Amino acid sequence: MRVFRQIVVVGVGAAITFSNAGQSACAQPPAQSQESSALSNQLELAQNIRSTSNTSPASASEPELAIALNPPTSESNIASTFPSEPLLASQPQQAAPAVPSTGPENLAQSRTPAATGAQQQPAPSRLNNVPVPSSPVPIIRGTPNESFPPLTPKGILDTKPPGSLEPNPNPLQFPTKPEDVRIEQTESITLQQAIDLARRNSQVLQIAEKQVDQTRSVLREQQAALFPDLTFQMGASRSVSAGGQIGVQSQIRRQDALAAQNQLPPNTPTPQNFGTIGLNNTLQLSYDLDIFGRRNANIRAAREQLRFRELDFERQAEELRFDTAEAYYNLQNSDGQVAIRQASVRNAQQSLRDAEALERAGVGTRFAVLQAQSNVANEVQQLSVARRDQRVAQRRLAEILNISQSANLTAADPVEQAGAWRLSLEESIVQAFKNRPELEQQLVQRNISQQQRRSIRAGGLPQVNVTGSYNFLGQTSDNQDPFAARGWASGYALQANLTWNIFDGGAVRARVKQRDADISIAESRFDQLRNQVRREVEQAYFGLESSFANIETSEAGVLQSREALRLARLRFQAGVGTQTDVIQAETDLTRAERNRLSAIITYNQGLSSLQRAVTNLPTNNLSDAP
Repeated sequence: MRVFRQIVVVGVGAAITFSNAGQSACAQPPAQSQESSALSNQLELAQNIRSTSNTSPASASEPELAIALNPPTSESNIASTFPSEPLLASQPQQAAPAVPSTGPENLAQSRTPAATGAQQQPAPSRLNNVPVPSSPVPIIRGTPNESFPPLTPKGILDTKPPGSLEPNPNPLQFPTKPEDVRIEQTESITLQQAIDLARRNSQVLQIAEKQVDQTRSVLREQQAALFPDLTFQMGASRSVSAGGQIGVQSQIRRQDALAAQNQLPPNTPTPQNFGTIGLNNTLQLSYDLDIFGRRNANIRAAREQLRFRELDFERQAEELRFDTAEAYYNLQNSDGQVAIRQASVRNAQQSLRDAEALERAGVGTRFAVLQAQSNVANEVQQLSVARRDQRVAQRRLAEILNISQSANLTAADPVEQAGAWRLSLEESIVQAFKNRPELEQQLVQRNISQQQRRSIRAGGLPQVNVTGSYNFLGQTSDNQDPFAARGWASGYALQANLTWNIFDGGAVRARVKQRDADISIAESRFDQLRNQVRREVEQAYFGLESSFANIETSEAGVLQSREALRLARLRFQAGVGTQTDVIQAETDLTRAERNRLSAIITYNQGLSSLQRAVTNLPTNNLSDAP
């Protein structure tokens, strides 16, 4: 009876295996999928189970089952089906050596022998959109130099992103209809294209560029004080004097009195108040001698302020590149999480089908089916959460790149290591001190305060101003008398003015102390930022070191978890395992795949953080490969 029961169990397991193989063969292309190779391996193991099940007791332990199910002939079949993965799963200490003490500067020496010695295997399927390496060492395609292509003369990259992503040229666009913001197209872009779009479209850089132009105009305004002021003034007037009219009225009364006494001479003209027309032209030249250097101090302060704005533009450009890379890697991470959750749902559905088949055959339990159904529901829920995070990551990247309102983005780059770091920790710190614009900004701010202090001191000393003017006057009158005042004349004037504010209540001294305080603040901030820059470099460096070690460890963990899931399913189909073992193996595989994805994404983000911490990397020493 026990032998008959074992035969039934083996037959059901073989039927489930053949059914799964047929479904997988219809859903996925053979020969390039790691799952298809695993299914073929399950077929061979099912045949071995059928041939040896009549001699194996139902209560055999796992070591005894392994010996009974894997004789030397079947073991060689398994080895031929899985040429590399079982070896890596059974010997993780050789496949993924721990490298806690290996620094990024020695990554090339630690990885090159393994990469050259590993045997090339067929590329596994991209089930989760996360590359499964054929060896513990991932294949490096991108390099930091590729992440920093040379800039064109316009200050942008030359990656030619899709033209459909260009935003509306009107910055005051205000959508008022739902169709104006409806997503109508989805474009797949690379990281370099994302950085290119960010530099083209970012409002942050546009504002920073306008601020640079504004400060450049301020400098030009201060430089204008080097030249004298030349002004021309012209005035045209016609006037009838009120005093003259009063005089005319007085003369008329006098004539009337003389006429009443018959004393008025004959042919006496009637008095009139004649108007005058004048044209006055003045050309004036004035110049401040600046004998104490106030003007030059203002010009130097404006020049330093322009340098400060240029450094701030550089800082914001580097910050934008870092934010773009961070958002792009987050999008890759969300894409990978969705793919992993989709694979988890498929694994849970496969386990549900196995449990239902065993229940229909009378050798399974309803409890196992309910467990599988609950596992499927949980995985579907996690998939929904992952898709939500994916949509949020897409819109976050679209916001940074400032693309069209009707476009969406997906990541075109595969999830793989972005490059390597060849500088030592000490070299990285020194490079950061040389390159970080924040440090130079504090030195520039110190120079600005020094020049402002010099200008304030000079303003409290005597100021000398010289002026020269030339006047050209033309005048005529309504009086027809040839001796009336009319004609053209010119003149000039030279003047020197000295102004000295002898007492101002101590205002100049107070302003000088303010600038002294600004100088001390800039020096203290420089000291603070220097320590902060070093901490950022060390933090990014140590994180990159840790992420590099985690990649190899997580890759071995994925291979081991896949092998454990395959064995758990075989044991469940053979009747010696439980549904709980399968669910636990699926959970372990999902966790391992998420750990590997997190390790790669964290490594890339750490590399981007280290590049940001050092800054100006295109001109520095970066490696093509680790």
